[in-house]
Amino acid sequence: MIVLNDDIPEKGDIVICKITKVMNYGVFAELLEYDNQKGFVHISEVASRWVKNIRNFAKEGETRAAKVMSISPEKNQIDLSLTKVSPNIQRLKIEEYKQLVRNTRLIELLATNEKKEFDETWDAVAEPLIKEYETLYAAFQKIANEKENALKMIPKEWHRPLLDLVEKNVKISMKTINGVFTLQSTAPDGVEKIKSALSKVKKSTKDANIDIYYEGSGKYVVKVSSPEYKVAERVLKYISRLVIDNFKSAKGTAEFERAN
Repeated sequence: MIVLNDDIPEKGDIVICKITKVMNYGVFAELLEYDNQKGFVHISEVASRWVKNIRNFAKEGETRAAKVMSISPEKNQIDLSLTKVSPNIQRLKIEEYKQLVRNTRLIELLATNEKKEFDETWDAVAEPLIKEYETLYAAFQKIANEKENALKMIPKEWHRPLLDLVEKNVKISMKTINGVFTLQSTAPDGVEKIKSALSKVKKSTKDANIDIYYEGSGKYVVKVSSPEYKVAERVLKYISRLVIDNFKSAKGTAEFERAN
């Protein structure tokens, strides 16, 4: 069971769909995130190159990400495109949906364990977690890391059951991104200024793990790890500005380049 949207998507949205029927002229699909909504992909939007056999590009039962091109409520028709979704967005969107399914099942398991109705459990636990952390995946990762400190927004009676559930079913997944600082200073105490600028980085946040090592030729590699990719991204951007700002007094140059 997953909680479905009871409305319709908007033009430009990227949606997850399951291909239900493949015809010579196009593909029919079920929008998995929207209750009872169907979509259609014209053959011209199935692949970015000429399609001789449409079944080489779309198969019944396949799960794909598609872009909403147009909506005709009066015709009850949603036109979709598979070609307008890049391979990277395709992968990320499908993984996001799979995470939603997995984590919704954990809420369902929580309801079963506590002998509660799913809707009651969702309202009491899932909704506050999503409001606070944006997704259940991010919420469960936060709970796995911070335990009860991450549960202040849900009723106290749910704390222990949820902590037990997360401990048994959730593995902390660390996302790591890298960057490279090129720091050079002509000041007599330039080396000390470099060390000072980099030392402030490690003390700058508790939201992620930060490692820095010297690569040679004035280059310093920084690795930022966090259970959430967007947190790691935010921290890396923050510390790149922090180092550069703190290095201005070193009478030298400071550059930063994202490594991955």
